[in-house]
Amino acid sequence: MESREVYFRVQQRQQCEAAVFNTNAPSEEIKELFRAAAEAGPRDILKLYTPTGRLVNISASLPANTPDTCYNLQVVAAHCNGMLLDEVGIDLLALENRVSQLEKKISIDFDELPPGVQELKHQVDKFRSKLETTEHLSWLGFYKELPPPLSTEACLRLQYRRKSEEQKRRVRDKFYSICEVAVSQEVRQYLRQPTFDCHQWEDEEILLLLQQMYVDLDFTTKFGIDMPTLRNFLYEVYKNYNEVPFHNFRHCFCVAQMMYAMVWCIDAE
Repeated sequence: MESREVYFRVQQRQQCEAAVFNTNAPSEEIKELFRAAAEAGPRDILKLYTPTGRLVNISASLPANTPDTCYNLQVVAAHCNGMLLDEVGIDLLALENRVSQLEKKISIDFDELPPGVQELKHQVDKFRSKLETTEHLSWLGFYKELPPPLSTEACLRLQYRRKSEEQKRRVRDKFYSICEVAVSQEVRQYLRQPTFDCHQWEDEEILLLLQQMYVDLDFTTKFGIDMPTLRNFLYEVYKNYNEVPFHNFRHCFCVAQMMYAMVWCIDAE
């Protein structure tokens, strides 16, 4: 059984540390090794960078290095609710729930939605209806009718494009477990660049980044979206994308992120 030794430095620590793992060890086991070294919580997100700043995957295929070429291990998103509760006595989840209840009460007190919001809702409903009923848009994954009969080869190929229930459940559970973490300022700034690369980010982490976009653009306040609703929406978007080579969930993120970056680049918020 072959073992590999890699050297890394945690955040701003000066000392270079070493990690030894078996080359056939599962990725989750290796990630836990680095998580322990960084003293990170189970919901924190870790990323590993080369000395030149290139993001690398934390897995058994991680190339060996030397103390002179230490990797840089960073906690790019940390779960902050526990820290706030311990240090200053603020329960972030309880505060968020109170704000959500207040927003709902305000919306109930109004007899009707503002005209602009009503028009937006009408346009969204109209667009959703088009996606669900236009056959040539079925590649988007929203089309409601599968071609009969169910036993045809074409239909089976279409069904194989769907994500498995196990995969969707795993991503959902992981996303909901990390959705309260605080994304680091460095990642938030990088997310605003057209050069952002999502290749080394997991699906649940990409959902977290999408959530961060909504928060940074203040959409949750402008449109009265509570966080549980936003998270359910983002997960439903992920769940309904097919496993196809190009127009998949990651392509969806790339398009959304590019538009997000353009908003910041031209100061259009």
